[in-house]
Amino acid sequence: MRIRIEIEDGGFKSSHEFESQSIDKEALRDKIIGFLSASGIFDSKDERGAIATARDYRSSGTLMDRLEHFIKFEFSNTWFTSQELRERYETVADDIKLSTVSTYLSRMNRDGLLEKRGNRNNRQYRLIEMIEPELIPSHNYQRQNSYEKRGAEGR
Repeated sequence: MRIRIEIEDGGFKSSHEFESQSIDKEALRDKIIGFLSASGIFDSKDERGAIATARDYRSSGTLMDRLEHFIKFEFSNTWFTSQELRERYETVADDIKLSTVSTYLSRMNRDGLLEKRGNRNNRQYRLIEMIEPELIPSHNYQRQNSYEKRGAEGR
């Protein structure tokens, strides 16, 4: 099996090839993910400008908290399916059951963090853009949704 990865980052181009005849697909996958993680390809900046690495998704908080942070970094402005979330999450963190992903996405939708579209077989989710309080005119009263209430209560 041979895999070629080309990376272009602001004028800098590089290509990397992985080839093996005897190694199994899972081991090759792990080596490629390790290489990409070490190269910083999964790094992104959070709201404060701090670097959030793939390792951040493995440790702190509950699984729902980790998925929430992952969605904010990886799917901030796009529609995604539960399968797409699962596949991308598993490339940088632990394995997760599709039923678990679906359950948490449903809860995040119920709590007002995600919007959903499509029927049961073609369901997609997207992060709801949060409006900063200082951008809301003072005469515009906005109800606090259940997600914000849970966050204020400390879950």
